[in-house]
Amino acid sequence: MAIIVFVPLGLLVVAIVFWAKGSSNVMLEGTLQQGFEESDFYPNGDCSKHPLWWVSHNQRLNDDLDASREKIRAKALHVKVRCRVSSTGMHRYLGGYFREIEPLEIVSIGPAPRCR
Repeated sequence: MAIIVFVPLGLLVVAIVFWAKGSSNVMLEGTLQQGFEESDFYPNGDCSKHPLWWVSHNQRLNDDLDASREKIRAKALHVKVRCRVSSTGMHRYLGGYFREIEPLEIVSIGPAPRCR
């Protein structure tokens, strides 16, 4: 009887641990919106989901992103990016983000509708 209870419980714990940890080389595609106290990335452009916090310490990538935003003249961008995804937690602005992503390479950029 104990096996019936503890094996599924153990599998659940392992699944939660793997879900909660971060990943270092992930390809994501979605909508990016940046502004005052906003750096939201919506995976797959799904505005109904809670966004990830986009954080970049790479000035070259930031400059490329800004130049593309000016060229496209869009308030939101559709980006495909290779990035690091943090572990779950309370990240960035007022701890309101469950994860953050740090871009390593921007593969493509285009216009996107702004999430509300």
